[in-house]
Amino acid sequence: MNILKRRQLEKQNRDKAIRQAAKNIGAVANGLSKPVSKLRQNLEKKQVKAQAKPAIKDADQLDELGNELASVQGDIGHLENRVDEHEDDIQALKSQFDDVESSGNPDLETHKAIVEACIKEMSSIEDIEDRLPFKAEACKRLEAFVNGYFQSGAKYPNSVAVWFMIWLFDLGDIAKAVPLALHLAAQKVHKMPSRFSGDIECFICDQVYDWASAQLETHKSAGPYLDDVVKASEAAKWKLPALVEGKMYVMRGKHLEVLAEDKAALADFEKAMTINSRAGVKKKIEKLKTKLAIE
Repeated sequence: MNILKRRQLEKQNRDKAIRQAAKNIGAVANGLSKPVSKLRQNLEKKQVKAQAKPAIKDADQLDELGNELASVQGDIGHLENRVDEHEDDIQALKSQFDDVESSGNPDLETHKAIVEACIKEMSSIEDIEDRLPFKAEACKRLEAFVNGYFQSGAKYPNSVAVWFMIWLFDLGDIAKAVPLALHLAAQKVHKMPSRFSGDIECFICDQVYDWASAQLETHKSAGPYLDDVVKASEAAKWKLPALVEGKMYVMRGKHLEVLAEDKAALADFEKAMTINSRAGVKKKIEKLKTKLAIE
């Protein structure tokens, strides 16, 4: 065998040996794949545990934050209760201030002086009719102030407005007196002067009753003012003596009867008798029932 063939044979043997060695290495690699996989699984488990600890830690932190949030909410609720308490205190103080005439009001004081001067001037005049010019003059000087109080929505005990109302009734200016009177009554902060018995609601009823009675005698209407007062007393549930409340329905019933509104008149007369059994309209009720064919 020559040298060239021997070298070719050696090269073939080396190539074969290399291929066999490569097969052996592949087999070994396949045999080691399972142990490597388990190792990798163990490493992954450790990583999961390592990641779980922060998760647990985060959960604890969330619980702590939840507790802190609950505490803050409790504090907010406590503060809201304190605010409510302070608002109640403010309302209580406001109601106390409403019981006294507004102080530090120069305009009010100026007009109170006008009222006092008028009362002083009339003190020596015995005849009621002779006092009317003084009241009329005083009302002219008070009107702008009282109208401003009325229209502004102000609310405080206002003796000037009360006197102005009284004198309007005395002067027979019912068109101005009734709206003002109902406004003052609705505010519930005004008191009648000490020389008057009863409250402002009773005063209004007495004045309107007397005026409506005079209107009836002269065959004149009492509308809408008599009806306005009765409706206001019903809506606001005025606490009137039975005698006063009953007579208002009697008077309205009489005016309705004149207008031939018999059913409405009968209803008012019956209501008056329900309020005050001595209202004195039994015969009127019987007469109207006969007319209306009511048993």
